[in-house]
Amino acid sequence: MANQAAWIKQKQAQLEVDAADKYDPQAGELLVKVEVIAFSPIESKTQKLAVHPIPYPNILGTSYAGIVEAVGAGVSQFKPGDRVATIRSGKTLGDPRFGAFQKFALASVDSTSKLPASVALEAGATAILNLAAVTSALSVHLGLERPPLSGPPEPKGKKVLIYGGTSSCGGLATKYATTAGYDVVTTSSPQHRAFVESLGPAHIIDHTQPPDALLQQLKEHGPYDAIFDTIGIPPVTNLVYDYLASVGGGSYNTIIPPIGGEKPVPANVERKFAPYSWAFEEPQHLQFARWFYEEYVPKGLESGLIVPTRPQVVPGGLDQVQHALDLMDQYKVSGHKLILYPWGKPASL
Repeated sequence: MANQAAWIKQKQAQLEVDAADKYDPQAGELLVKVEVIAFSPIESKTQKLAVHPIPYPNILGTSYAGIVEAVGAGVSQFKPGDRVATIRSGKTLGDPRFGAFQKFALASVDSTSKLPASVALEAGATAILNLAAVTSALSVHLGLERPPLSGPPEPKGKKVLIYGGTSSCGGLATKYATTAGYDVVTTSSPQHRAFVESLGPAHIIDHTQPPDALLQQLKEHGPYDAIFDTIGIPPVTNLVYDYLASVGGGSYNTIIPPIGGEKPVPANVERKFAPYSWAFEEPQHLQFARWFYEEYVPKGLESGLIVPTRPQVVPGGLDQVQHALDLMDQYKVSGHKLILYPWGKPASL
């Protein structure tokens, strides 16, 4: 079968579907038939704002699930026919062979999880990228303990603010922290409150309130031992600035870097951002990475410890990848994660 991809042929250009090579995996690599593409807002920002310096032409896309077609030399932990979910690593960001927006893509064994038969490919695709960011942000950067893979957690007696419980990252972060034994305060609209409640937070704040009322609610339910903003847009950034400034200052982590439109950072406030999932590639975090890919993702999805973001299917094949990016760029996605079937929607669905 021939390969096709949704190419970005020059900086900030619209995507074009065109032929692509069908690659030969090398040592440490897999060739995967891409069955489910999952979308992330960073992809629309990479296209439209060129936030990552990459060569052109290129193939964007950072996470997907599919079936292993072939393995590279020396690869023993995967075999053809395995069902997998994978993340494009930082070191392959500029290499179009690893982009998700195509029918066949290469994957690194170091950033791939094997999915149990009981776990849908859609679940793996929607969870893995944002889950990597969440676990890195909360445990590697903010120092929270990991959740146990079985049995109830030991209560930590600490409070964590996760802003954006209805977002993909926010929902995953809320579940991760609650199952690790932390008291989580998060935010939601009334529309998605029932879903967020199912994730186990101690309290949910209605983020549709006027800013002054929202700020007061944040104060009433604080103070917080850790703060993670999973939205990152200017109105939320400004709100977190105001909260921290009002309680004497402090630091917090956010899911995206500044995108413009934020007010100046108060003198006593520190905003922290990192390409969180790339931390797994650093030598000091390799053990955590192995736990994540080999244990937490497959076992957590199978047991229900991980609750994947609810998928929203973008109809059509690769020709609709641009439409998916546009929907995210226009903030038309809420409480769900966009997915697309590059071969067309399976007959079983």
